[in-house]
This record gives sequence, structure tokens and C-alpha cells, in this order.
Amino acid sequence: MSNNTFSNIDGLEIIGFQPGAISTLCAIQSEFYARAWGFNHLYESVVAASVGEFLTRYDPEQDFIQLVLYKGRIEGGIAIDHRDGKLAQLRWFIVTDQLRGFGVGKFLIEQAMSFVKRQSFSQVYLTTFEGLDSARKLYEKHGFKLTSGKNAATWGKEVNEQRFDWFRNKE
Repeated sequence: MSNNTFSNIDGLEIIGFQPGAISTLCAIQSEFYARAWGFNHLYESVVAASVGEFLTRYDPEQDFIQLVLYKGRIEGGIAIDHRDGKLAQLRWFIVTDQLRGFGVGKFLIEQAMSFVKRQSFSQVYLTTFEGLDSARKLYEKHGFKLTSGKNAATWGKEVNEQRFDWFRNKE
């Protein structure tokens, strides 16, 4: 992608997988959710474990990763984890505070869902929690529907954990 997509942000690049990048997204998320939502070390342990598990089966032909570099530093990203080839998972979607509001998140989810539509995935899900209203609007705009929710403290603080699913239309 050329920088013309975000001409108002000099030094922004969108790239694919690089070693260490998914762990960096984990660190960005852990810091953000600790600061903004009071999540503790349990959040980071859950996300880090999921990163490790994913990397043992990462396949660049079936998995989608886009990273946001700003002045050479990873400042966000998104992934589609192919799971079993039919059911996929949207994961590690975040953009740092300094890049929010410029359309970077919108661009990332559009690219991820374009990938999903080119693949044979019949379903994509994501897990999140109530209160992330901007992200929820993006998910719903791209066809995700809230399918379940429950109060839980999986991530170190009790929140209404939610699952959203996208289903390929059976046309």
C-alpha cells in the first residue's frame, strides 16, 4: 500500500507479517487495556498464550496479517487466523491512540474482510467486551453480529465479554 491512502499521515506504512510483530501487538493491547480498562497481567497472559499457539501453525497462505508501521514502529494491526479452514478468527485488532481517528482501523478491517471473502471461510468470529463502541460499529458495518455475551473476568477484570460472528451468505 502506498502512503497515498493516508496522505495526511507522513511515515505510515501497512505491511504483512514480520517476526516479533504479533508479540508487539500483544504488548500494545496489554498496555492499552491496562491503562484504559484496568485489565491486569491475566489479560496479557491470555493474549500471549494465544499468540504462541497461533505462531505454531501460522500459514501465510491461509492466515492474514497486516501491521501498521508509523515512522518504523508497529502502531497497530489485525489478523485473521484460519483456525480449521472453515471457522476463522479475527484477532489482535488495535491501533494506537496517536493513529486513531484517521481511518486506519477502518482500512485494516476492510482489508481483513476482503481476505475473508476471497477464502472459503464459512464463518469468522471475534471476542471482545462491551464498551468498545467504535470497534463494535466497525464490526457490525462489516457484517458481524453479536451472538453471545456473559459477565466474566477472563482478562483480569469482570466485563461483559462478547462474541461476534460473521457468516458467509448461503446464496
